[in-house]
Amino acid sequence: MAERRTSGRLERVLSRSDYDAEYDVVVVGGGLAGICAAIAAARLGCKVALVEQRPVLGGNSSSLIRVPIGGAGSYNPWAVETGIIHELITEDLARNPWPAVGPPHFRTSSLWDLLLYEKVKAEENIDLYLSTVALDVVMRGGEIEGVICYQMGTERWYRLKGRVFIDCTGDATIAHLAGAEYRVGRESRDEFGELLAPEEADRATMGSSLMFNAVDVGARVEFKPPPWAAKFSTEDDLAYRDHSDIEAGYWWIEVGYPYDTIRDDDKIRDELLRQLLGVWDHIKNYGDHGAATYALYWIGMVTGKRESRRVVGDYILTERDVKERRLFPDRVAYGGWFIDVHTVGGILARDKPPEPSAADPRYREYALVRPYSIPFRCLYSKNVKNLMMAGRNISVTHVALGTTRLQATCAAIGQAVGTAAYLCTKYGCSPRDVCREHIWELQQLLLKQDCYIIGIKNEDPNDLARRARVRASSSAALEFEQGDEPHELIAPRAQLFPMSEDRIDKVSLLLESRRDDEATVVLHLRSAEDVWDFESEEDLAASEARVPPRSRSWVTFELSAKVEPRRLYWVWLEPCPGVSWMHSDHEPTGTVAAWKPPYFERTWQWVRGSYTLAIDPLSRPYGPENVVNGIARPERWPNLWVSDPKAPLPQWIELDFGEPVTFNTVYLTFDTHLNRRARYPRFYRAPECVRDYIIYYEDERGFWRPVAIVRGNYHRRRVHRFDPVTSERLRVEVLATNGDRSARIYEIRVYME
Repeated sequence: MAERRTSGRLERVLSRSDYDAEYDVVVVGGGLAGICAAIAAARLGCKVALVEQRPVLGGNSSSLIRVPIGGAGSYNPWAVETGIIHELITEDLARNPWPAVGPPHFRTSSLWDLLLYEKVKAEENIDLYLSTVALDVVMRGGEIEGVICYQMGTERWYRLKGRVFIDCTGDATIAHLAGAEYRVGRESRDEFGELLAPEEADRATMGSSLMFNAVDVGARVEFKPPPWAAKFSTEDDLAYRDHSDIEAGYWWIEVGYPYDTIRDDDKIRDELLRQLLGVWDHIKNYGDHGAATYALYWIGMVTGKRESRRVVGDYILTERDVKERRLFPDRVAYGGWFIDVHTVGGILARDKPPEPSAADPRYREYALVRPYSIPFRCLYSKNVKNLMMAGRNISVTHVALGTTRLQATCAAIGQAVGTAAYLCTKYGCSPRDVCREHIWELQQLLLKQDCYIIGIKNEDPNDLARRARVRASSSAALEFEQGDEPHELIAPRAQLFPMSEDRIDKVSLLLESRRDDEATVVLHLRSAEDVWDFESEEDLAASEARVPPRSRSWVTFELSAKVEPRRLYWVWLEPCPGVSWMHSDHEPTGTVAAWKPPYFERTWQWVRGSYTLAIDPLSRPYGPENVVNGIARPERWPNLWVSDPKAPLPQWIELDFGEPVTFNTVYLTFDTHLNRRARYPRFYRAPECVRDYIIYYEDERGFWRPVAIVRGNYHRRRVHRFDPVTSERLRVEVLATNGDRSARIYEIRVYME
């Protein structure tokens, strides 16, 4: 037998004491969490290394895997994630030639990969290492000193030194190599009091998936599966697994336990490919699925992984935290996807649904969650001093991972830890020290970067706009468009709205009756704490009214209710079969339509659009004062200035500082519609977003001087820097939008930076 020999290069690299490059922050993993972490730290001035083992960025969202980007906004109104991930998705939708049916990135192309590459490369403070695998770490005194990496195409070894390390690998590879404490599998029900946990702990995890895309070629196409493909001869073989949409692949083609999602990744991919081709064989050759002219044109060969290791932090987020919406003092991000815990075994468990609500819709009532907070203590390692994590490897239980693992949520977490890494370098401290001593600064920095943290507002003492008086050329009243789609009162239906006045005398609803007799409809008025709150069971008032037979008419309900101004309220109608409430696709900002499905007992479910409603007296919630109230999205109030749609553009809004102040930076936050739309056309730009505008300051002679002139905008957050000016007043004039009749601005910040 020949003597076994190695090159010895790895041993030589490990024994070296020098480093190829030194950084403030080293981010390993170039999915959306890693990208947002790297960009956040770099924009704040850190020197950053971003290491990704694949040749493209994007992780599960990349064209290699093509998992749609979900998050809190998928199941909650006005909850779309902002910050860097919103910037990326907004840009992609504006460039994307695909008509995106469903959520953004339902069809991901390599143009998304290119956009992510472009955005990372545009940051001067980021060094990008693609096709580079982190194979080992160098430890010193309980901290990571450096990572040892191998770049495949160049056959080059790298030693990268850092002050702070962020593990965004998904599999917690760096944490594992560094000896960080982590968990794998399911906790027992008793450990954290989780109703959705099993009675006994085990190592079962959610599985991985392969996606596919199919295209209609306009002529009949045959498909002959390979002999090793799985067989699904009947519809019962795919029980509970909806396969009506034959174009975009299925998340439920999933395989995990009893395989190990790390050690058996190749075996899982092979099994997934066998199952995928079996599913396509069923669609093409068993029953009529309308697929005669469809052909496969892309099949994923890289698994989209849901779960493996979860690093233990100073706190472990649980099912109860998510359900009870616990407001942690160190909260830095949020989630809102339902508690989506998949069936152990995935598609190999043919007799079971891929996740519980596929077989029992009543499960979804419990699994739905309102936006909840994620504490910073879940985002750094308990025992490795300078290690943070972002993505699906954060400190959560298996059950809580069902909601935190979504990519938009992971991206928001990534921006939070990237910002925290900057504070670590600023103060020369650990992430734990940031949590103990600098959490307020971290939260305020995140808000300044257009992230959202539940219940926390802008309190930045350097923001000159906070002290300004605000006025505008006009402001809109709350008006609902008249709908033409009837939603029958087979179950309770509701409409939430902001009220600027101290009373509600009456409300009028556009109702349609198909009954032959006069119907009596009962309406209830209740209060809400925020735009996601339909939990109150206490009536502030109730009223009933008659609906004429065979008619569509405005029906008035007398309420005479005293209310608190600048609060949210909602009205709901009791079931009345044969009578419908008219519905429109129009969604006035800060309003929410909802209904209670027949199989739900208490929970109201969001309905896109709005029910046609008129309030007396008229509510005016869109005043100019909203731009300096510290919150830049609907929450307990719309928090948006909207000009009167009846007054033609241009329209302006003005800040009066009361005395001369010197500034050189203006932050503007526009409206890009933070409700996820059901359909996005090609090259989409939110019509609500301001397109053309001018920023002026008033000089000492009373003349308005421009400091920024912008045309063609479609982004939510714009930051303008210019030579310092001194003035008592600043004005933003909106010349045009991307389609809406009103100027719309959430926030104006002014700084001397």
